[in-house]
Amino acid sequence: MIRNAFSAMSIDRRFSISVAVALLPVLVLCGRLVVHEWHAYMVADGALYAFQTYRAGLLAIESVSAERGPTNSVLGEDLPIPEARRVSLRRARDESDARIEKLLEMLQAGRCPGCAVELARIQEARNDLASARENVDQLIGLPLAQRRERTLSNAVDRMIKVIPQFAPAIDALAANVVKGDTRALNCLILATLTADLREAAGQLGSHFTATLTAHRTLGEDNQLVIERTEGRIDQLRELIDSHVRDRPTLESTAFDKMNRQYFGEGIAYIAEVRSLASRPGGVAISPAQLADRYVPMMRPITAFRDQVLDLAETEIGHHRSNALGLLAVSGLAAFLLIAILLSMAMLFRRRVIRPLVDATHVIGAIANGDLTAEIPAARYRGEIKAMFNAIGVLKANSVERQQLERERGRLIHELKATAETDFLTHLLNRRAFESRARLSCAERNAAEPELALIMFDIDHFKKINDTYGHATGDHALQLVARLCREICRQSDVVARWGGEEFAVLSRVQDAAQALAVAERLRRRISETRIPFSGGEGFTITASFGVAFASACDSRDVDRLFRRADRLLYQAKEAGRDRIVADPVSVPSANS
Repeated sequence: MIRNAFSAMSIDRRFSISVAVALLPVLVLCGRLVVHEWHAYMVADGALYAFQTYRAGLLAIESVSAERGPTNSVLGEDLPIPEARRVSLRRARDESDARIEKLLEMLQAGRCPGCAVELARIQEARNDLASARENVDQLIGLPLAQRRERTLSNAVDRMIKVIPQFAPAIDALAANVVKGDTRALNCLILATLTADLREAAGQLGSHFTATLTAHRTLGEDNQLVIERTEGRIDQLRELIDSHVRDRPTLESTAFDKMNRQYFGEGIAYIAEVRSLASRPGGVAISPAQLADRYVPMMRPITAFRDQVLDLAETEIGHHRSNALGLLAVSGLAAFLLIAILLSMAMLFRRRVIRPLVDATHVIGAIANGDLTAEIPAARYRGEIKAMFNAIGVLKANSVERQQLERERGRLIHELKATAETDFLTHLLNRRAFESRARLSCAERNAAEPELALIMFDIDHFKKINDTYGHATGDHALQLVARLCREICRQSDVVARWGGEEFAVLSRVQDAAQALAVAERLRRRISETRIPFSGGEGFTITASFGVAFASACDSRDVDRLFRRADRLLYQAKEAGRDRIVADPVSVPSANS
């Protein structure tokens, strides 16, 4: 019926309907193209704002970290606290508060709709910072003689622990930037590493506060913490150097100054203070004197970080401008395309369809015997060619868009893998291990009811680096990682905990099964010879701490970690190359 009705229409009417039907897909494709470019522009614009928020977050972290300098200074001063020290501390706190407030303002729902989780984390960090400051204020209200070394260390540690609470929000903001502009990934990684370096450098100085205030000899625990921090600084330096080599434009005066002033003068000064503080009776250096000399040596780190951030912001801004240009071009192109197609349809109708209608009338008139009808002249052209060319352009744009989507997905997957993997050993890193440990702790398995946490540390690893070089030390870490993969089950969670420390989380039937795994690891490590180009190689040993839990939840994971770490250091104190484990009767992680 519809076909008969369509056939009964005049050719002019049928052409109009056909043109309308033919133009509809073109309108849809043009609309989709414009919408796609609009979405691309909004993503690029969001990436720029996410970067600005990310930068504000790094500045807030820097201020909180820098606040520890004047904090450490006043903790080492006796009453009455010098006014200059109080003013310095007040200014540092004001700067921290201002930058945190700016970050919170940028994370508000009106300006950053998807940042509710990040906003809550920063607010929690601000509250913890206020609590840590309260604790410091209580301490500095006491005479210096009444400030116990352990209390001072606790005050410094509470200030330090505020910084990691910013990390999840900063990582989420960096991921949002990469979604909008993948080319900014290298700069973001480098900026984050430099910020981590600034924090580690600040922590290195803060580790001396309690000892210098008490005028006591640097204890073994403090020595160990300092060594781990120095190892983290060395690791960050290697990572920064590798990323700078990928971007020669970053090898600037700021980078050279950072290497010369901090890694040269700053590290040397800390080594000098550490040597003096290790002598009996301690050293006559106050935390304020340490801060006055050491803090300026850290400033080239932030100067280099700012240079990296400036470069990243310029690149992201260019990407946003390009997206805006593409949006304007695609909108104009779509408008012109539709206008051209309509013009062509009207031209075709005027030059082809109308002459056919006139010819029909003329033929009908002749058939009826009317020989006076005038026969119009007609000329035919290939106007339809432009439309097929336009459709070819639209198809090419769609193919290109699909390729970009696949590439984006691949890059996001690689970013996630990079964030969870230790770059040297290719094991899980500490953050990923903690996350999976919490999931494992919440699970229940009747066949394997015990949860075992094996933590071990390569003995005398600093001596290996000093004797054979960092490259040989890195190779030793890689060999230990390989042994972990060979000995542990596929279901076990294995990670490089940090520096020369490793961790294994395993579901076992009983404690004996976990101790057997730890013993195999200890034996294989001690039997493995580490090759060295300058000799026949050497062997290493490791100390183990094994903690158990029959039942726990995510809140108990930290206690399990601390207990395993305590057992590990008991193994070291007992002579190293041994395993110290929980009593088999430990029922849960609450003990």
